[in-house]
Amino acid sequence: MVAVPVLHPERLDAALDLLTAAGESLSGAHMARSVAARSAGTRVAVLRAAAAVLTVRDLAGPRGHGPVDVWRLLPRVAPELTEWADFFATVLPEGGSRPGHGASGPMSVREVDDLLRQGEDFVRIVSGVLGLPPVRVTADLVAIPPSHDLEDMRRRGEAG
Repeated sequence: MVAVPVLHPERLDAALDLLTAAGESLSGAHMARSVAARSAGTRVAVLRAAAAVLTVRDLAGPRGHGPVDVWRLLPRVAPELTEWADFFATVLPEGGSRPGHGASGPMSVREVDDLLRQGEDFVRIVSGVLGLPPVRVTADLVAIPPSHDLEDMRRRGEAG
């Protein structure tokens, strides 16, 4: 039996709350003064946005037992978000990953800033997919001090 997404429009308020919280997480990531904090804020934001989709769209039919990775479930209920799910599953791996570390190890300021922009794009796209208003990010990007930048740490011989 093939699982088919089922829409639950009565859950749009809950999805809007999750997207609002995602916007707050993005604002926090903008104000973060370390790579780890910016990465963690972005991770929370994109997970909240994915949860908003899962709140409104559900799978009909039998379900497996136990927890399921959100990035594996998202394409099943929102095929149009498959590339995003694959991307975040790769760059923000679950289990054992420390904030500020991507799939290939510690992130630089540039990498985490790029990740933040991609997180903003994902949250905006999710809002559109669900037919909800765009999420507001109410903070300007704060520069991360050079002492927290992976590239700077490598030049000083403090990172591998």
